[in-house]
Amino acid sequence: MALPTVEELALGERKFLHDIANHIVVAHGMSSFVLKTLKANKPIEEKDIDRMERAIEAINKMTTQLKERRALLHSVSE
Repeated sequence: MALPTVEELALGERKFLHDIANHIVVAHGMSSFVLKTLKANKPIEEKDIDRMERAIEAINKMTTQLKERRALLHSVSE
């Protein structure tokens, strides 16, 4: 297996960071809506549950991407 070039690594990092940033925005936005509902002592509605599910899904995607990126970087550095 040929080692990736610096340019290929840089492009991969840019894509990785872009994807992670998008998931952070989703998780932050969805959880902020739910927190606002909780602070106002409003009843939890189906939309709030959906928002929390979307936030958790975004966090799960980030976790997967981080594990994959770590594995890739370990394989390149060995």
